[in-house]
Amino acid sequence: MKKERGSIGDVLPMCIFVIYIAFVMICFADCVKIINIKTSVSQISRQYILRMETIGYLTPADETAMRQALEDAGLRNISLGSTDTSEVGYGSEIVLDIHGVTEDGYEIREFRTSTAKY
Repeated sequence: MKKERGSIGDVLPMCIFVIYIAFVMICFADCVKIINIKTSVSQISRQYILRMETIGYLTPADETAMRQALEDAGLRNISLGSTDTSEVGYGSEIVLDIHGVTEDGYEIREFRTSTAKY
């Protein structure tokens, strides 16, 4: 029994498919990274809007801690927009407005409002 000679045409489609799958996996990993950053920013903002409800505003110490937590989550160039940094009256609306950019250049914005309950 004699073996037939192989050709590049037999393995080329499989090689192209493997390269394509690798590319898709890399793109998927990049998307998951952005989603994780957005989820972390949402959790951090929820934590601090709850503190703001209790105190009535974002204290300088809380602002520093929140900025550090956001940076640890992967957000850069953080600005707090229309965030309430001075005390508001009981029952008044409080605002937490976070803007930032990921290291890949994607802009993330988290806007939360609540009512002061201190």
